[in-house]
Amino acid sequence: MTPGNDVLVTGAAGFIGRHTVTALHRTGHQVTAVDLRPAPAHLIGMARWHRGDFADPDLLAEVAAGCYATVVHQAGNSDTRATAGPELDETNTAGPLRLADACRAAGARLIYASSHSVYGTLHHRMPIAEDADTNPSRCSGPLNPYAASKLALDQQMRTRHTTGLDWIGLRYTNVFGPDETDKGPMASILSQLLRQAADTGRIRVFDDSLTAARDYIPVETVTATIAQLATAQPPVPAAVYNLGAGFAVSFADLAQWCARLHRETIDRPLHVELVPNPVTAAYQYFTCADMTALDKALPDRPTITAASVEARAAELFEIFRGRAAE
Repeated sequence: MTPGNDVLVTGAAGFIGRHTVTALHRTGHQVTAVDLRPAPAHLIGMARWHRGDFADPDLLAEVAAGCYATVVHQAGNSDTRATAGPELDETNTAGPLRLADACRAAGARLIYASSHSVYGTLHHRMPIAEDADTNPSRCSGPLNPYAASKLALDQQMRTRHTTGLDWIGLRYTNVFGPDETDKGPMASILSQLLRQAADTGRIRVFDDSLTAARDYIPVETVTATIAQLATAQPPVPAAVYNLGAGFAVSFADLAQWCARLHRETIDRPLHVELVPNPVTAAYQYFTCADMTALDKALPDRPTITAASVEARAAELFEIFRGRAAE
């Protein structure tokens, strides 16, 4: 018999995974965490940690045997520079599909991480809905192999699991928050700019991106949504859902935030360096999630305002300033 509050989190040592473990633990779940990396020291007491591959046959057998009521799949290759090939396909598409089969065998709920990158270039500066992902009049589709692997997973889930599996795919926009530094160049641009401003008093921005804008969502909002989805009754209808703020913030505004925070901290102007963009063909100049579907499916979901995104950015700047001063 499946314990009602037992949850498996894959990719649990990653940025969103760490926050997922924390959110589920705090809401009373018994969490089992799996990752190829060792358990973060501050989270050891929040979960039963297993170091290994989420697609390990023994772990999949455990899932299929009904050991977990819910599986939250955060593992995967999130490098937008990754090359196409069997390794990326296995990690981001084929492996998760086997995990879905194991969940189906057990009657477990599956919540997995997809990505807003599946839309590629948006042809209109307006929020995009989930059903427009292959509409060439709305978007270009994936601009890199990573995004293609995520779209392939979404499409396979829609085709294979029309019935018989309680599943939810979440297309995250630009998730930001504390404890993101280990992502390096894959960290959200918001976090990267805040850290640059806090550490050096200067930021570097692509010279063609000041009018670009992206949809930013705090990691705590993402994981609070996941915690709700894990226990929602009746279950949210099986589908792929956008998960973002639902509005876009321009890079010019981000630069102004950084300048104000820097000036208020040390009373000096921020230096902004405009540099050539070497990846124009693969660059998303505008991202914005239409949140209508999730609003309907989960009407009491956590939401975010423009003011609260700016306030959260200010808190993150202070964290970076504190580290820089150490």
